[in-house]
Order: sequence, then C-alpha cells, then structure tokens
Amino acid sequence: MNQRGLRFTSLIFFSLTIFGLAASGPGAVERTRITISSEPLHQGRISSMLYGGFVELLDDVVPGMWAEMLGDRGFEGILPTAKWCYFRGEPNLADRNWDVNETWSYDRENPFNGEQSARLTSLKARPGRLAQSHLAARKGMGYRLSGYWRSDSNSLQVRAVLKALAPDETWMTLASVDLPRPDSAWKKFEGRLLSRGTTDRAVLEIEAAGQGHLWLDKLSLLPEDNVHGWRHDVVEAARELGPPIIRWGGSTIDPGPYRWKTAVGDRDRRPPFIISPWGRRDSNDVGVEEFIHFCQAAGATPLICVSLGDGAESAGQLVEYLNGSEDSEWGRKRAANGHSKPYGVKYWQVGNEIDRAGYSRDFTDFSRAIKKADPQAIVLSSFPTRELIDRAGQDLDFVCPHYYQDDLDGVASDLKTIKDWISHSSRPDRTKIGVTEWNINAGNWGLGRGKLNTLGCALFEARFLNVLHRHSDAVALACRSNLANSFCGGTIQTNAAELYRTPSFYIMALYRKHSLPVPVRLAVDVPASVDLSACASEDRSSLCLFVVNPGKEAVELDLDLSAFGSGCAIKGGEVVCDTQDRQQIDAINSFSNPNRISPTKLAKPTASCVTIPAMSIAAIDGGKN
Repeated sequence: MNQRGLRFTSLIFFSLTIFGLAASGPGAVERTRITISSEPLHQGRISSMLYGGFVELLDDVVPGMWAEMLGDRGFEGILPTAKWCYFRGEPNLADRNWDVNETWSYDRENPFNGEQSARLTSLKARPGRLAQSHLAARKGMGYRLSGYWRSDSNSLQVRAVLKALAPDETWMTLASVDLPRPDSAWKKFEGRLLSRGTTDRAVLEIEAAGQGHLWLDKLSLLPEDNVHGWRHDVVEAARELGPPIIRWGGSTIDPGPYRWKTAVGDRDRRPPFIISPWGRRDSNDVGVEEFIHFCQAAGATPLICVSLGDGAESAGQLVEYLNGSEDSEWGRKRAANGHSKPYGVKYWQVGNEIDRAGYSRDFTDFSRAIKKADPQAIVLSSFPTRELIDRAGQDLDFVCPHYYQDDLDGVASDLKTIKDWISHSSRPDRTKIGVTEWNINAGNWGLGRGKLNTLGCALFEARFLNVLHRHSDAVALACRSNLANSFCGGTIQTNAAELYRTPSFYIMALYRKHSLPVPVRLAVDVPASVDLSACASEDRSSLCLFVVNPGKEAVELDLDLSAFGSGCAIKGGEVVCDTQDRQQIDAINSFSNPNRISPTKLAKPTASCVTIPAMSIAAIDGGKN
C-alpha cells in the first residue's frame, strides 16, 4: 500500500479511494463491508447544479448542435488555418464548404452581408450551378430553404434540388422546388423541399437556367423539426441528460472576439466574425438568445459568461436586454427583436479564465453594473484568488476554478484552499464555489484527446463527482466541458445524420438522476479498490450509494443500512458498464456501436450484498419498504 493509502483508517467518511487488496485470482470477487451512516458529513447539501453542462463557440460544438445544414452560408470562405484542428484528419461540421465548379465564384461587389457573396454565371447552353455535399436527409422530412438573391437578368429560371448519390453511384432526386424569378435588388426567397428518401450522401443544388448572373447570400437549409433552430435529436438527448444548468462562455468570450450586441436580431443580418484561437469564421447564427432558447428546450437554467473585454457597461446592458422590462431602453430592443417577455437569466459570470492583476477591481465594477440592471442576479467570478475574495467579497456570489487534470488529490487540495480563503472572508456563509469548467484534460491531442471518449474517462468523471459531493459544503455548481463534439470531449457526439451518447453522458445522467441532497458518512471495515460517495434524503427515507469500480474484477459489497431503520433495504439501482465486458479501459461508443457503454439495471441483490461489475459505475438505491 502506498503512502496515500496509509492515510485511511477503518472509518472512512463519505468518499474514499483505496489502492490495495486486488482480487486473489482469475474470476475472484473482492468483498467489502460498508456501513452507511444516517449522519451528515457536514452541514452543506449536494446541489443538483453539480451536474451542469457547457456550450461554447469552439470548433464543432455549436455547429454539431445547431440545425442549420449548410456551411459557410454567407460565402465568406473557409479559412485554411482551420485545418490544424481537424482532429480526425478531415473537415468536420464546422467546416462544411461549397463544391467547386466553373459556373460560380465568390464576388466581393455589393454583397448582402459580410464581404462577399456567390455569383452564378448562366449561359444559354450551360446553367449555373451551386452545390453543397455531405448533407443528410430523412424520408418524409420537410426542409426549409431560404436566402437572399439578386440578378442582372429578368429571365433566369431558378430551381433547387435535393439529390443523393445512390449505392450504384447514380443520382436520384429526393426533392425539388421551382423558385420565383429574382430581380435586381437583394430580396429574400423561400422554398420547401420534402424528401422522399433517407441518406447521409445528400447534395443541395441550386440551378439557374437562362442568360445572366445570379448572386446568392445567406443561404439556409433547416429541417422543419428544428427546435428554435436547434437539432431535434440533440434537444431530445439533452433532455435525457438533464443538465440543471448550462454555461455559455469559453475562449471566444474572452479574449474575444464574440460580442453580444452583434449576435442578436435577424441572424441573416448579423456580421460573421473570425474566432482567432481556432482559426475559424463563425456565421454568428448563435448568440445569447439562441443559447437561452436551447436551455429552455432542454429544461436547463442558463449561466451566461460576459466578456471582460467588452466592458462593465456593456455587461449591464446585456442584463437589461435579457431581463429588463419593455419600458427599459434595452428591453425595448429585445422586444423589437421579437421577444417581449424578459428571459429572467439568473446566473452571470464575469470573464473567462482570468486571474490577472486588477481583476478584483474590474470584477467589482462588473458585479455592480449587473446587479444594478437586475438586483436578483447571482454573479460569479473567473479564476479565484485570495485577493479577489478579500477585495470583492461583498459583490461576489461564486468563485469559479476550472479543472482539466486527472489529479483528483490536487483538485481536492485546491478546493480546500479556496474554502479556507472563503472562511476568512467577509462573506463566509454566502460565497460559494462553482467549478464552471472541468474534465480529465482540455488541451491534449491525438490519443490523449481521444481519451475523453472512453470508459476510462467516465470512470474518472464519476470519481470527480464524488470529490464534489465530498466538498458540497462549499461547491454548489459545476459545468462539465463540453456538451457536444469538441474533439471527443462532448457528452453527445454528432455528425450530419445522427448522434450517439458517450460513456460520460450516462455517468452525468446517472448522478443527476440518483443524487439526494444530504451527504452522509461511510464506514468501511475492509478496504477495496473502489471509490464511494453516499447521500440521503432530508427525512432519511431514501439513500443512494455511488460506487466506482475501476478494477478488472467485480467487487461484492455487503451493505449495512441499519442506521436508516429496520425497514430499510436495497431497492435497486443502475450500473454503467461495458456491455461486452471486455475489461478494456479505452472502450468507446461510436456511430456503429452507440450502446456498447450504457446503463443497465443493477443485478438483484442477495440480502444486503450487491455485486458491482468490473470497470463500472453504479448507483445503488435504498429505502424503507
């Protein structure tokens, strides 16, 4: 047993990690007796907000969730610098591009929006054609085509076709629509395509026949089942996941260049912008209001990160825009953009990953501007420092570290340090900790980044949640990074046609579903290679034990629930594990095998004994008969 293991005694409170006593041979089942106390670990409570998510304008996070099927719909061009982050070696949903042919080109003269549009040249003997491939279509689904156009000819006949490449490499038409004739001024056009087939090899083609030029800008193709612009399947998966809070922020907020004022109103008229850290050009389709609509559809509370670089005045104006009455200056602008009722956003974070000198002074200015616009606002900081807590304590509701590391002892030590800072501050009873980004890693590449998609990552994340349970007297909010895609980091992985749920998806859902508010103590008679946390209802009528078994052998737990009364027994539970039981730490889900790592009912206990499979995470529910 190493030095870390020697710190533990026969009485282990609330959560533990033991590294000794491996199973004695092949097929052996390690056994331990665990007594679950009804006594609370501390006076804090396990908040449901610990199981939150995170959405940011990074790579294919939003493009993989947003229902827009067309890439570069404003014809600004895909930046060559984006290639560095093609994680699998090819463009992803963030970089869908237009097919190249000799009948169209980019044109910088008089675009509708941005710096350029597409110009089709149609000759009598050869129509002009614009197409985008790598789309997906479903039989019976209607698709709304729209955009802006103009022409130097009043005789052009324009037709939109949704077609597919069949397995025999021949083309078949899925849907088509004849569009009205354009004129010399930019005008919006619309059409509907009803697909008669299902494919992930679809192509949208716009054909202009006749003599003349056709300019196109801000094209859009949306499936009719979209939810306020978001993919229906993603919204359904998010509802299943059930994050109680979702954060909007990230590197595009600070240092920039995202600015909220250019991302409200008609999305066709918003200016595109370049996301410098990722070498990408963003169409600016998704801003704070679209994010809030997603949260509403998913049943989550929004947490909005405001840009430090945009200034405290702008932050106050954003709060007024989203929460102010129609009588306020910015509330009127929100109403003019189509949403008269205030959104009532409660949580606001000042900046993203900032701990520079002078931040505590800036934070105070931001917090006061935010609370002036909405006195009920809850204001979160960026990275915590002792100076910030000492100087801004009266204006500070949450301090917010980020953790992208697999050193859980280091995380626990850092949380203890922050708790100590808070305990010596002017508001020890009101300032909480919010871990607004966390995962096993963030910047690793190659196989290190791919680790995020594995069963091993899910095992780590369950242990991380156990750490948060242990420190729930101070940690009241956490947002796992990221919600979708993100170089394998998202709980939901999408392509143009479908999605699958990663092992981490099922862990987050498991804890959110089974967690109870009161953290309770544990006593262990025999150590085991497992990590545990336990919680109970306020009246102690129900309890849950979370068990993380990272080993290659099953473990048998003999549970003593007597502290909860003679009528208390194991009721059941769920376990997330490899359905193939291959004992592979790097096992993953995929589009071809989406349910390899998935939840199943816990095996029926024998009296008070429960068997936890190898490399699994379980939630064992107990209660009175």
